[in-house]
Amino acid sequence: MLLNLQVRDFALIDAVSIDFAAGLTVLTGETGAGKSILVDAIALLLGDKGHAEDIRHGAEQAEITAEFGFSPEHPARRWLREQEIEDEDVCLLRRIIQRNGRSRAFINGCSVTNGQLREFGETLVELLGQHAHQSLLQPERQLFLLDRFAGLETTLSAVADRYRQWRQAAQRYAALQEQQGRQHEQEDWQRFLLTELEAADLQADEWENLRAEEQRLGAVEKLREDVLAALARLDGEDSAASRTIAEAQRHVHAARAHDSRLTDCDELLNSAMIQTEEAITGLRAYATDLEADPERLESIAQRLQLLQDLQRKHHCDMAGLLAKRESLRRELLSSEDLDAARRAAERELVQARAAYVEDCAALSDARQRQQDALAQAIIAQIQQLGMPHAAIELRLYSHPEVEKQWRDTGWDQVEIWITANPGHPAQPLARVASGGELSRIGLALQVILAAPERIDTLIFDEVDVGIGGAVAERVGRLLRRLGARQQVLCVTHLAQVAAQGHQHLRVEKQVVDGQTLSKVRTLGDSDRRQEIARMLGGIEINDALTQAAAALLAGAES
Repeated sequence: MLLNLQVRDFALIDAVSIDFAAGLTVLTGETGAGKSILVDAIALLLGDKGHAEDIRHGAEQAEITAEFGFSPEHPARRWLREQEIEDEDVCLLRRIIQRNGRSRAFINGCSVTNGQLREFGETLVELLGQHAHQSLLQPERQLFLLDRFAGLETTLSAVADRYRQWRQAAQRYAALQEQQGRQHEQEDWQRFLLTELEAADLQADEWENLRAEEQRLGAVEKLREDVLAALARLDGEDSAASRTIAEAQRHVHAARAHDSRLTDCDELLNSAMIQTEEAITGLRAYATDLEADPERLESIAQRLQLLQDLQRKHHCDMAGLLAKRESLRRELLSSEDLDAARRAAERELVQARAAYVEDCAALSDARQRQQDALAQAIIAQIQQLGMPHAAIELRLYSHPEVEKQWRDTGWDQVEIWITANPGHPAQPLARVASGGELSRIGLALQVILAAPERIDTLIFDEVDVGIGGAVAERVGRLLRRLGARQQVLCVTHLAQVAAQGHQHLRVEKQVVDGQTLSKVRTLGDSDRRQEIARMLGGIEINDALTQAAAALLAGAES
């Protein structure tokens, strides 16, 4: 529960420190005194967005601090442990808003983000503003109220997970289908290109080898002429190089016997003789095999033309053609892999959808079992709040066959129907309920749904607007009874509600040194009677109003 609130330089407040008690605390004051400023300060402390305009005129920053106490098993403790923030019996929240627009937040002295502050605040306080009952008109809110009444948080969380898994599986499958569709459009063309390249039976270095062979076959006569001329010089009848070398080598060898310095020359001539004979043998063999082959030459020309056409078609050289062939093979193979992935994604989608349908059906069944119970609980409460003849129905609409209606909250929609007067047919709440009726139904739902194990502190900011008289007193008694289970703070302008408070705070506007400030003080018995009398009658407070105020206070204690 909220133990203490300190507000400094926020709106019209320069410095306020308030100790809060258990039970029902009422905040009253003249119109414009700043009653809702305290609620705004708490909302800011719980993660609402802060603005430089919130800072009191003349100050550089606003600072709000609150102390909360909670039981050892309170959900807030688990949150603190998960965030690795020190867990103590008293938790200190602090929020600073600076004139430059920057904001800082702390939990037990540990700096936190605004999102963390909001998340933590949801475990501590439920704040209902003046127009909170308007949310009852929203189908999503009505569904949420039914789920909370039925205690379906765990089931709802499971359905949300299943929905998320189903949507992700559907997106994966759709993406693979689209990718496969695009690939199928190209596949026939890719397969044609691959067939063409594979039919060409491309070989590495083939282009260079064919060009060399073409050049040789095209110069057969010139080659023969040159080879025969070389043979004539080496081994001809008129001038045989081989015989000349052999004669020279014989003379040098003979001379070597008289001078060993001719040894190297002798060996060189001997080697030259051997190599010359080998050259002669090779040239004779080459000349014997050298024949013109017009058919082979034509075949080479055709092959080179084919290779050239393929290079021109694919805008690359032979190495590029070989690389293109391999890439086409990989792409067509990946098409098979993609099809396997698509089939796997389809199986996953079917499984995810079935899991969602199963959990969703269980959630829908649980809602159907509880819808009448919630309607009867609302009726029991609002009949005490000046609507004795009201009848409430919760109509559940399910759409198990319409995927467009599926949400992370299931496939159900809930609508509250009401008839306030006997003999009139029920109609949707959004169509017939007045502001006062909405306010009472909203309060009734808070009484029904406000479980201490969920939240310790409830704050109502003038949710009693639009009611008065005996109904206002019943509302006050209801809030007081709610305060027996939880801490309740209520900003009110109704004396009948204020009289039911266990603690009474008055917000007053004062002018100090030419500056308007809001102050808060806790009222004792005498001051409280005066405040209740003021709320009953206005500026002029007489004995009758004072006695009426005393009667209201006495009635609250009875």
